[in-house]
Formats: sequence, structure tokens, C-alpha cells
Amino acid sequence: MKRIKRLAGILLAMVMVLGMTMTTFAQTAALNPADADNASITIKNPAKGETYKLHKLFDATVSEGGTNIAYQGKVHTGLEEYFSEDANGYISPTDKIAVKDADGKVTGTQMTAELQQALEAWANGNTEIASAVSNGDESLTFTGLPYGYYVVTTTHESDPDANGAAKAAITVTSTQPNADIYDKNVNEPSADKTVEKESYSIGDTVKYTGIFDTTNYIGETGEDSRQVVDYVIQDTLPEYLTDVKVTKITIGATDTDKGTVFEGDALNSLQFGEVTVGDTKYEKAILIPWADLNGTSYTNKYAQGAKLVIEYEATLTSVTNINADDTNTISIRPIVVDDNSTEKKPWNETWEDKAVIKTYAAAIKKVDENGEPLAGAEFTIKGLSVEGENGVYTVVSYNPAADAEESEALTTDAEGKLYIIGLASDVKLTVTEFKAPNGYNKLTETKELTPQILAEEIFTTSGERHYDEDGNLVSESTATTTAKTVEKNLSELDEAALEIVNQQGTLLPSTGGIGTTIFYVAGGVLVIGAGILLVAKKRMGTHK
Repeated sequence: MKRIKRLAGILLAMVMVLGMTMTTFAQTAALNPADADNASITIKNPAKGETYKLHKLFDATVSEGGTNIAYQGKVHTGLEEYFSEDANGYISPTDKIAVKDADGKVTGTQMTAELQQALEAWANGNTEIASAVSNGDESLTFTGLPYGYYVVTTTHESDPDANGAAKAAITVTSTQPNADIYDKNVNEPSADKTVEKESYSIGDTVKYTGIFDTTNYIGETGEDSRQVVDYVIQDTLPEYLTDVKVTKITIGATDTDKGTVFEGDALNSLQFGEVTVGDTKYEKAILIPWADLNGTSYTNKYAQGAKLVIEYEATLTSVTNINADDTNTISIRPIVVDDNSTEKKPWNETWEDKAVIKTYAAAIKKVDENGEPLAGAEFTIKGLSVEGENGVYTVVSYNPAADAEESEALTTDAEGKLYIIGLASDVKLTVTEFKAPNGYNKLTETKELTPQILAEEIFTTSGERHYDEDGNLVSESTATTTAKTVEKNLSELDEAALEIVNQQGTLLPSTGGIGTTIFYVAGGVLVIGAGILLVAKKRMGTHK
């Protein structure tokens, strides 16, 4: 019984010791040879696989207990507006970064964005005094350091807590005698999808860009972290976008380095189409290799946090919504391996982002001088190719060139309406009346037609429609403000349609009509009257 209790006590002690050490795995990098000051800088939450470098800007002396610190050294080129040195070489902040009290005494300094950029530029041009690659432990401590003012650099390119915005690649600290830095490292990907323009006409090439922050290791630090060996990118474009083509892939580009570029024939080295990882298949995907297999382990191909940019395009061939959002999504999924394993498996999470394009329609309403609709008017539009009939036409392509040919004739329907579907918002169409309705004069001048982009709210005042100089509806009277949502219902465009008025033909002078008989009768009457008058005059002469 005593033996059992003794064994249980030993086991309990082992569990307690293990429990106390489970959360304190730490990595140490010692300066060699160590300095007598034996100061330290500890980076907490370091990214596995990340390289951390220490650059000492100024020397320092520290009071007993570490309550005060004084800096000495030389102010390097590019930092003169932030630091100054006196005759004894002691460093002070300039007014640009100094914080002063009411009496003008310096009480502290501020780290401005400009100073941060200047320090980063200085560090990039100077050799570090120490560096280490994180193995994924919860902390990385540099020991044996001299007292000083340090710039710590990494290769992180973004910060997920800042919604993908670029973060500074540096941290500045003083050894007094020890310093801690918490690294908000990029330990998971992010996705950002952009499109070149907001709206397109059918037949246009739509250009997309997918921008991804990456990581070489994913998951919590330590044993829960997994190495990323591939990335799977998917953008299952909808049916209205065809002829998809990837034009360029760039990995790890910076302001001073173009990174690794896949373009032209180099794109053939990547896998496009169906990608299979284990039992999982990904349709319409791209596989981006992220690590090389060397025997039984993988070596990272790119720096931690390298940015992945994919440029691709597709042709807009149809419209699903008029004046409303057409949305499609791009996603990134890491492919990982366990420690001491080469078996690939998809990570349990995907990161994605969406991009929106819009396509619009233009409407014409043909009326007479009284506002009554006129059917059967025919128009041509320069540079436009369409398909359709009975007043509803869909764009096949649009060429805005000045020497573009006229379209086929487009005819208004029984209500005098004509719709053109599938136009970008900035299109300006030149409309020519090809044939007027019977009994009406054809227009001699051209009209400019732009897509009707209906505002969500329409304000009106007087009971009349008001148009701008281009013929676009500006306002229309109602007693209240109404909301308009435009999707596939073309009649929603009617109130904003460009009205084109035809005048009736004017009657001109003509001959014939009532015939010549009346002229013969009138002539005969005149002849008879003249004869009577002649006879009367003779009789009067005889009686004299």
C-alpha cells in the first residue's frame, strides 16, 4: 500500500512539473561573445520560420535598478531631424519627436510614422549584431547584449489585426536592462480581391487581381503549428464570365525586389484546373507550391509573410442583373503537413474575398409632340453590335472608336420603347434615327444616349419631368420620395428613358385635287357676262 502511495506521489509530482513547463517553451539566441552588460530582448509570439534581426543604433548606460538610461553615439545620415548629439556624444530627441511639459522640459518622445520609416531605412542599410530564426516556441530571447537602443526587423508584410494593411517591419526598444516585444505576426493568410473597373459592357474584358497575405506556418505556436507546403487558390467564376485566363502571378515582391514572377511560359510550370489533395478535389483551381521536399522534410521556398498576387481576366458574355451587383469570390486554402510527415492535407479553414461589377441598360422612348408613343421608329448606334428584336436588344460588343460602323437598325416596340441591355456606366452612345414612323419627319441631328443609372431615391417637385442638356432625366414630380431597386425589370427604366420626339409632316402647297371643271365653269360665266355687257352697250347706243 505504501508503495502504491509513493508511486502516485511521484506521478503527481511529474504531472505538476510537466504542467508548469508546458506553457513556457522558449527559444534562446545568445550573442557570441556575450557582452558584460548581459542585457536581453525577448520577442513574444514569434512567427515560426521568421527571421528576427537586431540592429543597435545607440550605446547606452543604465542606472542601478534600471530606472534611468542615457544614450551615446553618432546620429546617422537620415536621422538628423529626429536625434541630436552634444559635444560629449550624448543623444537627445529633437523637437520633432520630443514631448514636453508646460515648462518646456522633455518628458518623453513619440514614435511618428516618419521616424519609423527612417529607422527602417537605416536598419536595412546596416548589418545586424544578432539574428535568429524562430522555431515556433512561445518566445525568442536574445541574451548577452550590450545596453543600447535597438531596431528589431522582421520580414512581415502585413498585420491581420489591421485588416490587411501593411504593418511596420520594425520594432524599436531599449535594453533597460531587459526588453519585451510582442510580435503581432502573420500566422494566418488573408484574401483581398479587386477589379479594374466598377462596371462593364458585354464583350469587355474584366480584369481581376487576387492579393493574399501568406504564412509558412499556420496554427498556434509550438506543437500545434503546421508547415504550409502548398496553397490552393480558387475563383469559380459565374457563367456570365468566360475565357478565364491567368496573366501573371507574383510572390514576395517588395519596393526593392520584384519577387518571383510567373508570366507567359513560366505559368505552365503551375497546376491549373482540377487539384487533388488527399481525398479532396478542388475544381477550377490553381496549386501554388510553397515548399520543396528534401528527403523527409520540406524547405520553405518564400519568406514568411510573402505577398501572393494573382492577376487574371475573363470576358463578360451576359448579364444576370441590370443596375445591380454581380458578385464572385476568390479563396485561398493552405495545404499543410504534420511534423515528421510528408503527407499533405488541406487546412481546416479557407480565407476569401469578393469583388463586384455592375452592368446597366439604356432606354429610349419614342413619342410625338403630344407625348404619345410611336411604334416602328428605327435607330442605328455607332460602334454597337447587338442581338434581339421587338424593342429589346442585348449588347454583343461595343467599340467606342470614332470610325466605328453603325449598328443594324433597332426598332421601337408597340409602346414606342427600345431597350439596350449590357452597357458600362460610362458609355456614351451616338444615336441616329434611321427611319421615322410613317407620317412623321425623321430627325436630322444625332442624340447622345447614356445608361440609365437610377438613384435609389427620386425627388420631384412640380409635376413635370426635368432633363439635363444630354436628355437625361433629372427629376420627376411626386408627393413623396420613393425608393427604386432595379434588377431584371426593364420597365423600371421607363421613367428615366431618353425621350425622342418626332414631329408630324407639314402639308405643302399642291396642284390638282379639286380638278379643272370649276375653272371651265367660271370661265364660261365670265364669257357670257361679257357678251351681255356688249349687247347692252349697243342697245344704249341705238336709242340715242
